[in-house]
Amino acid sequence: MMFTNQKLEKINFIFILLILSSIIFRSVCSILILIYFLFLVFSFFKLKYKIKFHFLIILISIPFLIEILFFWNNDSFYYGIKSLEKKMIYLFFPFFTLTSPFKIEIFRIINYWTKIMCLTLIFFLVRYIVLFRENVVKYLNGIDVWDMGYSFSRSIDNNHAPALNLIVSFCCICALYTYYNNIHKNRLIRIFNLIIYIILLNLVFIINTRIAVCCAILGSIYLTIHKYKSIFTLKKTVLITTLLAIFIFLFINFFPYIIKKYTTVSFNNLDKVGKLDEFKDPESEIYNSMVTRLTIWKSTIDLSKRNLWIGVGSSDGKRKLFEYYRETNQKFLFKHKFPVHNQYLDYLLRFGVMGLILLILFMLIPFYIGCKLHNSLIIYFSLFFIISNMTDDFLIRFDGIVFSCIFFSLFGYFYLNSLNKYSSNY
Repeated sequence: MMFTNQKLEKINFIFILLILSSIIFRSVCSILILIYFLFLVFSFFKLKYKIKFHFLIILISIPFLIEILFFWNNDSFYYGIKSLEKKMIYLFFPFFTLTSPFKIEIFRIINYWTKIMCLTLIFFLVRYIVLFRENVVKYLNGIDVWDMGYSFSRSIDNNHAPALNLIVSFCCICALYTYYNNIHKNRLIRIFNLIIYIILLNLVFIINTRIAVCCAILGSIYLTIHKYKSIFTLKKTVLITTLLAIFIFLFINFFPYIIKKYTTVSFNNLDKVGKLDEFKDPESEIYNSMVTRLTIWKSTIDLSKRNLWIGVGSSDGKRKLFEYYRETNQKFLFKHKFPVHNQYLDYLLRFGVMGLILLILFMLIPFYIGCKLHNSLIIYFSLFFIISNMTDDFLIRFDGIVFSCIFFSLFGYFYLNSLNKYSSNY
């Protein structure tokens, strides 16, 4: 079979779309990434194209390069390799994407991705309602309401709710971006895009993790203002604000636990930071609250001070944090083996100050690209990812690693291909 450049370009498009759409299915996604890597190597030798290296490739590869730089600091060679293996995608994906001989239609990929994700999640939501009807009934009756989003996420290939909602929340904003910027004048297509956005926004509320919900609401407002800033009037502002308020009001009435979760569950007992074992039943009182996160972060900072410049080692961060829980007699934290839940503090713990500085540099890449291109979606993605990693550590998870690597690379490709053009306003 003869492979033309055009055929290879289509295959490349399909692979990126499939990998993005399968992030929530780790085994399938891993296989697709491996096959895609072989395809890229084949394309390189088939087309024999010249590589134009750019410094941006190194910047996007920072998570992998940090692992190499501090590899010597691991206590175990085997676990050091395992930790390095998780970041391998940062070695080849930015390189092949930013030097790609193919035209990569980024916003077309995003358009298809939002539809595929929406249909996939609808299927699993219907499946969840049928198979776990008792959980839905419990939630509506106010019993074990905190577990609804987490149990739904686990029903989809054992996903972690904050990580799943990170993806769904950004997918939701991508759907709104597509609606605002779709070149089709067909009214039915525009209505369909709007429906996709509304469904995804509802799914964000159903999974109901705090940061993802807040980012989805603020992102919707930001994209709307950015799109219509030149024609915004007081009347339109009031109308949009009213519609959003009505939606939130109706959703809260249908899912009443939201108010409790975002007030008393989240912010109660903040005077008990570092004193979690004083609670009689911490599992039911503070398991999912801010006081628990703050106590974890305090412990992480205290432990980081012992190895401030070089950290404790990439593969040793969790283990040494758990040992610190035991050493300081924090029984509740040690029992549940809580990880850091903050990517910045996680890098400070594992790689020290230098690792933290490099991570911040890495996080700012899409923000720089978005500002240079005046692109609202890329700017939002940067701020969204920076904020999301303040309450979780997505760069130690498979889904977070693949998600960030793909979008950093795609936006990097878009930037390099726009250098010789006028700034793009999509």
